[in-house]
Amino acid sequence: MKNRFNNRATKTLLAVTTLSFMATAFGLTNHSHAANKDNVNVSYSVYVGSTKMFKIGYSLELGATSYKAAMQLKPKGIAKLFANISMVMRANGALNKSSISPSFYSNYQKKKKRKRTAEVSWEGSSQPTTNRTWKISDTKRNALKSSVKASMPDPMSAFLNVGIINAKNPCTGTQRIYDGSTVYDLSFKMLKQTLLGPKSPGSYKGPAYKCQLKHTPVAGFSAKRLAKALANPAVFNVWFAPVASSVAGKTILIPVAATGTVKGRAFSAYARRSLFNGQPM
Repeated sequence: MKNRFNNRATKTLLAVTTLSFMATAFGLTNHSHAANKDNVNVSYSVYVGSTKMFKIGYSLELGATSYKAAMQLKPKGIAKLFANISMVMRANGALNKSSISPSFYSNYQKKKKRKRTAEVSWEGSSQPTTNRTWKISDTKRNALKSSVKASMPDPMSAFLNVGIINAKNPCTGTQRIYDGSTVYDLSFKMLKQTLLGPKSPGSYKGPAYKCQLKHTPVAGFSAKRLAKALANPAVFNVWFAPVASSVAGKTILIPVAATGTVKGRAFSAYARRSLFNGQPM
């Protein structure tokens, strides 16, 4: 039973970190008011089946020409015994009305006593520089060398990039992402506009966009894991709440819920608290 929980928890990381990455922003409509910066702070609870497994804290500082994002994941309840995994991610970079330029990304993961850190730095048109605290095989290293491009963003920067490029069509297209050890595609599909009413789980109640995300591995994965993932791609549904950003001059979308499956078991994540510039959404 212990190994089964560990395997589920490892695969759940893809789902919960995907939810966290989504909290950057997607542009929709214009607003004229300007301000120095916008701040997003969201706390999520993540369940596998009916069991609460993780807590996620996310923060974003969005300025007129720069951004800073951070995410922390911690195990909760029974997960502390059977799936003791934690994660911290940080990203920053520059932005303008038409593009995102990541500067730095770090990903720290701890599973029991094993600790891993990957750091990625971007400078000009050169391929990003990567530092890892663990070794990877020559096969993976060669695959990454041929796949990683200078313009490829980290996970936390990618969604802001997608939002600017597809400002009039949220949740469309595909974004190729580099996280310091793997390259993968996230494909977006708009499902519908909906309303999260009083009976909806989580703290947010109001209009939302329901979107579908599909994860497709590209490089940095073992042959066995790559074959399994390509044969059965991970697919998630994410609900976004629209919030007007005076800094971006647009309405941005903040994820408030997500659902999917992990090894045949349902997972769900809901915002326990969601603040935009210190006010409840």
